[in-house]
Amino acid sequence: MISTALNELRSRSSFQPSQTPVLQSLLIADDDHRYRQALTAFLEFYRHSNQGWFQQIYEADHGGQCIDLAIAQQPSLILLDLEFLSDNQSGIDIFEQLKKAGYRGKVAFVSGHNDARLIFKAMKAGACGYLLKDRLTSQLPEALSAWASDRVYLGDEVTSRFFSIFHHADKPRPDLTTALTSRETEVLQLLVNGASNQDMAKRLYITAATVKAHLTSIFNKLHVSSRTQAIVRAVKAGLVVIEEAEFEER
Repeated sequence: MISTALNELRSRSSFQPSQTPVLQSLLIADDDHRYRQALTAFLEFYRHSNQGWFQQIYEADHGGQCIDLAIAQQPSLILLDLEFLSDNQSGIDIFEQLKKAGYRGKVAFVSGHNDARLIFKAMKAGACGYLLKDRLTSQLPEALSAWASDRVYLGDEVTSRFFSIFHHADKPRPDLTTALTSRETEVLQLLVNGASNQDMAKRLYITAATVKAHLTSIFNKLHVSSRTQAIVRAVKAGLVVIEEAEFEER
């Protein structure tokens, strides 16, 4: 699968060095040694084709090693196997431990299962994306660019599953619809639409620092700690207008 994708990438004229912000380092957390090797080879090719990306790629084959490396090296991104059943812990268990231990980077889940509840649980935990293993290499370049720009990425086959779970979720807190100011609502809408802080600043004619202040206030009012959690809460509470196509484009 990955070797085929490498051949496709070499032949794609559109695969050019990226002009977007870069991810400096990455940690692959998966208990399959061959899969880690193949994915590392894919990422090495991507790094050579996009100057400045991935100055360091780390690998972890169990939960303890993943947490130790993440805290010590603080990689920009962790590609975490959702079925990382190490020491009786799932990928989401490890993600929660990473946050508690002080890891400050991004986490994207990789899974062999397109299950709506798993996807929703992973994204609600604060992940920046969810990719299926059988689509990973075809979607990874686009996903990496999205994550480097501080956006969420879901493949189109995951998006429909993600939204299908909302009607099963708990009802939103009744005060959320009146908690935000009109400006905060504008910022939240742009966040859900996939805009970066710089994009928001340009569109609203404010500074990036002001955008950051609005986001901090929004997170506090929505009782969340990440952009992904804010998106989930906003859609769940009906605070924004969203169509599935907005996620499919990421």
